[in-house]
Amino acid sequence: MLRKILAISLMSVTTIAAADTMDIGLGNHAAEFKYGVPTTLAGKSEVYADLLYNDVNSVMGGVGLLVANDEVKVPGLTIGIGAKAVAATIRETPSRQNTSAVALGAQVRYELPAERRLAFAGEFYYGPQIITFGDAKQFQQYGARAEFSVSPQVQVYAGYRKTVFTVKATNADAVLVSGVLAGVQFTF
Repeated sequence: MLRKILAISLMSVTTIAAADTMDIGLGNHAAEFKYGVPTTLAGKSEVYADLLYNDVNSVMGGVGLLVANDEVKVPGLTIGIGAKAVAATIRETPSRQNTSAVALGAQVRYELPAERRLAFAGEFYYGPQIITFGDAKQFQQYGARAEFSVSPQVQVYAGYRKTVFTVKATNADAVLVSGVLAGVQFTF
């Protein structure tokens, strides 16, 4: 009996952890880390936490939900909408700025049907003034990337990402990351 309970417990833990993802993206001036856990809301939905750090010691952390599903009429196309809450300490401005925002966004990903190992993805998140707090008045994050599956558990990618808060005091953009990122995503 104990063996059956242990076997069922191990199988359920393995099933739960099978689709977790860890993403590490690096650029010349920034590093991003993301950990995602699947949800049961729709086909490829996930809850995630992420952390961004740049070379001027600005830090941004966040949590989010992306509800995504495959488009039946277009094989390989996945469309998702989501929300994320972010908080940041921005140090590149004359004085340290503490900001936070709730952003709504969308993600589109297309795997080439003939070659399922190659995909292209893009995302956009926006937090207007009404849901941006602290020393900022708006938040934007967008990017695009090309992905290649080395194996079912490992994807490498390269692309562009920009993350920016508009600071209230100066009405200037405080850019946390803007440029090319390369990275790897592990699925386990």
